[in-house]
Amino acid sequence: MKILVVYNVVDLLDKGQPDDLLAEQETKIVEDAVASSLRSFGHQVVSVPIRHELWEPLREFDPNEWLIFNLCESIRDKTYLEPYVISVYEYLHFRYTGSNRLTLATCLNKARAKEILKAHGIPTAPFQVIGPPTVRRQLDFPLFVKPVAEDASLGITLDSVVENERELRQQLRFIWDTYRQPALVESFISGREFNVTVLGNDNPRVLPLSEINFKQIPDPKARIVTFKGKWIEESDDYKYTQVISPAKVTDSLRDKISEVAVAAYRALGVRDYGRVDLRVMNGVPYVLEVNPNADLSPDAGIARAARVAGMSYAMLADEIVRLAAHRYRLKEPRPRIISLRLKQRREGMDGVRSIPVSAFKTEKRALNVAA
Repeated sequence: MKILVVYNVVDLLDKGQPDDLLAEQETKIVEDAVASSLRSFGHQVVSVPIRHELWEPLREFDPNEWLIFNLCESIRDKTYLEPYVISVYEYLHFRYTGSNRLTLATCLNKARAKEILKAHGIPTAPFQVIGPPTVRRQLDFPLFVKPVAEDASLGITLDSVVENERELRQQLRFIWDTYRQPALVESFISGREFNVTVLGNDNPRVLPLSEINFKQIPDPKARIVTFKGKWIEESDDYKYTQVISPAKVTDSLRDKISEVAVAAYRALGVRDYGRVDLRVMNGVPYVLEVNPNADLSPDAGIARAARVAGMSYAMLADEIVRLAAHRYRLKEPRPRIISLRLKQRREGMDGVRSIPVSAFKTEKRALNVAA
């Protein structure tokens, strides 16, 4: 299959902190890994870097022949233009992997996403949006404060959990001044935190759960994943928030978490793949965020969950292509999760959402592909 791996190249940011650039520049690493993986499965691959212009780099390719593997998370160094990228794909009649512009725009606006979750009866923390200059707090402390329209843990520090008015105002000012946007203020959910990878469209499947290990952090209010904890490997935040995968959970808790994650995935219209972050408090899984087109770095959560499920990184990249191709009704091999579903129907096991380790070990050729 002919595949364009389209990714953004970011040289500077128009807002935020200097280290935030790390999150944006990782797309080049992902592009290298995805492109080489797809070539290993026999796909014809061309990588297309995007800086300030999207139309011209794509015009030389026939949209009837090429499928876009979308890794473009911003354009013109502006992350809020991510949905615009999809608009260009669609205007040029390209088919592409991942979620559409409405889902990307909705999930980028964390408050809007939470409103949709609430409308669907999906547990999420009480929240309010506070912009300058007036602060009218409606929630009880402790509270969690972050930018309303950023991802990759941008703007999240150990000061993000606030316990009084002074701390709240200080953190609000930091968000307003640094990220030039309102802040999302939520009731702080204290409990175990899980990352849930979901694959699929009509019948989404959950990969093995991952849990953030906070055991080395004695203060419950410091048990959060900060920007440093996600991106700065030499930081204490990073060292003390390692991931356990697969997570050690009871069958009943795994089923609860999986059910809520799939419901959130569907409610926000995520396509092909995504990650849902949750916290469990008093036995209830609360959705923190839904991440469409989530990080596909070889060492990130989705790839990790795939490895635990028995998939190499190359198989994961190929499966995302298969899911998109099937969605567009292209004449390509079926996605493996659909083949699994058909097999389960024959065996009378349909309805199982968690993917067993053996699920993706049906192709001998694929098993020999290195991650």
